[in-house]
Amino acid sequence: MHSCGSILVVDDEALSRLILHDLLSSEGYNVLAADDAFVGLKALRQTRVDLVITDLMMPRMSGMDFLKAVRAQDQDMPVVMITAYPSIDVAVKVMKEGASDFITKPFNCDHVRLVIRRAMEKGMLERQGRALAENEDGGGIIKRINRNLEEKINELSALYAISETLHHPATTAELFEKVVDIASSITEAEKVGLWLLETGGSRIALRAAKGMEGLLEKRFTLAEAGLAGEAISQKRHILSQDYKTCICGGSGTYIKHPFLCAPILIGDRVFAALQLCQKIGGGEFTGDDVSIITSLAQKVSMKMENLALYENLMENLFQSITALVRAIDARDNYTMNHGKRDTLYAVKLAGCLGCPEEVLDAFRFAGPIHDVGKIGVRDGILLKPGFLEPDERDIMKSHTTIGNEIIRPLNLGPLEYAVVRSHHERFDGMGYPDGLKGADIPLVARIFSVIDTYDAMTSNRPYRTARSHEEAIAELMRCRGTQFDGDVVDVFVKHGICKEEVQAA
Repeated sequence: MHSCGSILVVDDEALSRLILHDLLSSEGYNVLAADDAFVGLKALRQTRVDLVITDLMMPRMSGMDFLKAVRAQDQDMPVVMITAYPSIDVAVKVMKEGASDFITKPFNCDHVRLVIRRAMEKGMLERQGRALAENEDGGGIIKRINRNLEEKINELSALYAISETLHHPATTAELFEKVVDIASSITEAEKVGLWLLETGGSRIALRAAKGMEGLLEKRFTLAEAGLAGEAISQKRHILSQDYKTCICGGSGTYIKHPFLCAPILIGDRVFAALQLCQKIGGGEFTGDDVSIITSLAQKVSMKMENLALYENLMENLFQSITALVRAIDARDNYTMNHGKRDTLYAVKLAGCLGCPEEVLDAFRFAGPIHDVGKIGVRDGILLKPGFLEPDERDIMKSHTTIGNEIIRPLNLGPLEYAVVRSHHERFDGMGYPDGLKGADIPLVARIFSVIDTYDAMTSNRPYRTARSHEEAIAELMRCRGTQFDGDVVDVFVKHGICKEEVQAA
């Protein structure tokens, strides 16, 4: 097979090198590989290649530093970056440093082929253009052609980065924040806002912003919103280079500056608008900015539809699992509302520990269903009025892994899974189902273990009556550092997180 050119792959992961070697070799490229940036630089000095592919995160020398070293050695060498964490910030940064494009892990073979073919063509044109510029009077024309080509390639890369970045947000709030960040990074706009059209269609509210945070949640009529209102009413983008009545700086603040606004539609109905104002360092919004922002608006529309379908599916699945929990409560009156109480305790304790909101959300979702696996434990064991035999105890313990399997289709985050699977792990490593120890136990599980045990001790059970609050606290203190994380117990006790206080709240 005739070689289509030589490619050097630099990545410290052997599997990545192997995948790219096999994929690109099958396309007719001669592929060389290096497991380290320094080895890659040495290979470039010894062997002529047409393109370099390098991982962004590598030991000893990062992919970004390697890119700079390659550019210093050969300014025309096309370099494609690999990243496992795609974002528009990464795309902008690597492009500014001279990368031709980037690909993401896990690899999409069709996209890799497209990027490599495009980068090879770009590299060839740049080398030919440089040769012409050095030997002919038409060098200026060639340079402009190359510059236009590079701008187009960067625009395509930006559009791909948008697609990759918008793939990840799981809620509409996350999506709105990400859209604002993307728009600001790509266009270098100083002020970006995402306006949501309220029910009725006569007012808009700012739901995400950068540089205009003072207007968040403020509402305006479409007439008060100026050109943003016109973009929504007319269902088209509006570009102005000398807009004087913009509300971006606050109500009553009007500053002449460049303005761009694109409506976001689902079907033929506008539900939001993306507004951009002013350029960092001055300047005007370009036709490329309009193209990218309108494309971003279209992709946000598709993502919103997908989120709506996903949230509806999640709600249906959660309602089904909640029904299972109610079935457990109906079987075992002693644990009625146990999950609800545990959730209240866990959220309050996590707040006292200074946990981020995502931890509290994990408890709110997984707390009520943490014992869903008990649906798989037969009544003779679940409702036994005496202590369990060893084999019966093993069956009861299985409720954590059964529960984990039940909620697996929900595609939740690791925090929610940890609440369901690991709330019976012990700090000394003697718990179940995985025998995790100390800090290896997720914090959410260490928190839930304390409040779950407290509620169990202070509730009536088939084999014993409820203990008092004081007795339960004494038992928690006795087992701090063995069964429980001592720091979590101390905060639980210090803040008086108990049944009476939670119910009173």
